[in-house]
Amino acid sequence: MTTPSFYIDIKQSIEEHFSFLEAFGFTTFEEKQLAYEFHFEAKNDAVLIDIWFEATASTPIWMTINGYYVDHLEPENLKLKAYQVALKENYNKSFEQYLETNQTVFLNQIAEQYAVNGKEINNSYLKELSEIIKRNITILNGNLEVLKSNTEVIQKDFEVEKAKERIKNRTYTLEYQCFSADEYDAYEEFTSLEALEKYLAERKEIEKYRVLDCYMHEIYSK
Repeated sequence: MTTPSFYIDIKQSIEEHFSFLEAFGFTTFEEKQLAYEFHFEAKNDAVLIDIWFEATASTPIWMTINGYYVDHLEPENLKLKAYQVALKENYNKSFEQYLETNQTVFLNQIAEQYAVNGKEINNSYLKELSEIIKRNITILNGNLEVLKSNTEVIQKDFEVEKAKERIKNRTYTLEYQCFSADEYDAYEEFTSLEALEKYLAERKEIEKYRVLDCYMHEIYSK
């Protein structure tokens, strides 16, 4: 199988924009593949940087430092917001059609659109992430307090919006045990109890679960 061009492009952008990390005691980036994800990891004595993306040009590139998303350092950064908009405008329609039909013609459309401006979009995004780190250079020494506090605020805001959407849509949540025997470690959401019950009937392997209403109050459990 040939290596997809977007993989090579992203790799080259990482090497170009993050070469400055060597001056802060970082290792060269080590490449790892986890299922359908490509990871590039580098570390020093204080932090681990992970840049990764999935095996399709339409999905975002992510970057974390010790598990915290780097873009949370500057939540109002206009270039980062422009990147998200560009991804949606370039790929969302084709990717949604692929998910609905499973027809490779839509994957071809994604590849064709990437050839138009995808490399530039990703390169600009990675460059901005590197500039964010340079503007917050002490994080490379393990000073993650700003990153942690911003992440907490963003997570709280996300949970509030998610709760509003769940109540608005009268969504039911099924929490169940998948890998753990001690806690609910997986969940699915449904717009009706009938759909939820049908799902349970089809998933005989789910033995321990609970059902929550749109306010996250438990209705029943097993």
